[in-house]
Amino acid sequence: MSQQGWNRLAAEFETSVCDITATSGPQIARLVALTKPNRRKTLVDAGCGIGTFVERFGQSFGKIVAFDFAAAMVKRAQRRCQDTKHAEWHALPLEKAGAKFGSIANLAVCLNVITAPKPRLREQQWISLGQLVKPGGHLLVVVPALESARYVAEMDAEAFHGSVDIESELVRRNDTEQKHYSRQELRRIVTQLRFEVVSLRKATYPWGEDGLELTERKSPWDWACLARKS
Repeated sequence: MSQQGWNRLAAEFETSVCDITATSGPQIARLVALTKPNRRKTLVDAGCGIGTFVERFGQSFGKIVAFDFAAAMVKRAQRRCQDTKHAEWHALPLEKAGAKFGSIANLAVCLNVITAPKPRLREQQWISLGQLVKPGGHLLVVVPALESARYVAEMDAEAFHGSVDIESELVRRNDTEQKHYSRQELRRIVTQLRFEVVSLRKATYPWGEDGLELTERKSPWDWACLARKS
């Protein structure tokens, strides 16, 4: 989606976007706990949206740098997190963040951000994300799961209202294309960035976030990866 599109979504983010920090219960919290956050550490929220992660976990860190390429999202995040005085906010695309900030993060989080259909843009974003993390620091990245998209489409093709292109790994729904990742591909990318995988697991979310009501089935999921920089 374009920058203008995300700016328009800022006002209705909660009803239009699957916010994995809000919908995954304790799953993300368990991964954050593995990084042993404390007030001597810096958190970087790469693609902060409306600030859900900062609002939930920001008080555990001594410094926070949060950014999003949609300025309207950043403004909403600032308003929501106005009591988090140790956070600084920027309207900035991920692909430019590594060059701007350098290796500042003890923990960098990037939740369902690197999903653009264009491979070159995704490559730039992955490289930039890796640059943000200090040696010995952690990266927590969540991406849409290709396996989950296939599963959801099989459960109810009509409600899914889209298509899954296995070759390109792009999923089209409601005229929007998003890159999805297999578990194996995510592990390969993180390893190529010189990170050691600590945990790679499913982060499940309610069926309603996918527009379906199949509550008796296993839940759809994203892939959540916690990795440590060599």
